[in-house]
Amino acid sequence: MLMKKVLLFIFFALGIVWVFVMASLLPRRNLPENSQWDLPRNEDALLNTSGINDIQYSPDGTHLAVASAIGIWLYNLNSDEAPVLLTTDTVNVYNVSFSPDGKMLAGGHGEELVQIWDVNTRMCKKIFMADHGRNLRVLFSRDGKTLASSGHHEINLWDVATSTHKKTSNSYVHFANRMFINGDSGTLASVDSGDTIGLLDIVTREQKKALKGHTRNVKSVAFSPDGRTLASGSWDRTVRLWDVATGKQKKVLKGHRMGINNIAFSANGQMLATASRDNTVRLWDTITGKHKKTLKGHTAEVSGAAFSPDGQTVVSWSNDQTVRLWNVNNGRFKTALKVPKF
Repeated sequence: MLMKKVLLFIFFALGIVWVFVMASLLPRRNLPENSQWDLPRNEDALLNTSGINDIQYSPDGTHLAVASAIGIWLYNLNSDEAPVLLTTDTVNVYNVSFSPDGKMLAGGHGEELVQIWDVNTRMCKKIFMADHGRNLRVLFSRDGKTLASSGHHEINLWDVATSTHKKTSNSYVHFANRMFINGDSGTLASVDSGDTIGLLDIVTREQKKALKGHTRNVKSVAFSPDGRTLASGSWDRTVRLWDVATGKQKKVLKGHRMGINNIAFSANGQMLATASRDNTVRLWDTITGKHKKTLKGHTAEVSGAAFSPDGQTVVSWSNDQTVRLWNVNNGRFKTALKVPKF
């Protein structure tokens, strides 16, 4: 009997040791060692998300929204509170857009769904169902009255106040996943799968102008804050500035060694940031068209970039799974953040 008890104890002890050994051999998630990223309280990039599709500052610079595969992370940059995850049953969010007053946040999901969240209460206020598949892009007009989403074969427009849905003509839109709205002139710029940019009248839903000049696919478009200039970035490695009123090309910005994925104007319209497949972000003077600085540090192509509202910081995100903050004045990066993989 004693020998039997001893043998049972030995087997039990060996079982416990085996469990601990196997647990130590299991792969661990690549999580940051310090959950606060060793950043001071006012640093504008406390990020903790599982992959990034889009990042946008609120107009007043108090919040940062991160579109990710598990929802929208909303950060209050004026406090140490933990970020809030805005999510529903449909989690994958491709794109986010703040309303001009910063009170609402729209997210374009992987389904036929657009959600609008109240930034203060963090509650979902409205849900719009689109007629197309993935909402790759959602955007408030600059006057805040219209919300647009783009997807396969069409662009959908909603009246934000009444939730009334209006659909644009899809006669020329093949895959309108790059678009921007100029609220002052009622003009929407969109790009299909080619090298031509279409300017649409939001009211009549008719194409006003076709901007031609790029030789490869256009990947990003953006209106200047005053609505007079449209910038476009293409995989032909150029950025082109267009006169919105006439449709004529104003300047061609050259310097990237590979195609351009994303472009963004500063709040005063005097600078343009371009994110490229060559692993860099370039800053340009929009008045002279001259290159000002090259932001180097990413080890893979840069997916996007955005200016802080005060124009002093550029945030960039890359396929190297990092988010970097850069000082606009000297071109130096403030910090590089490792994005956890889940």
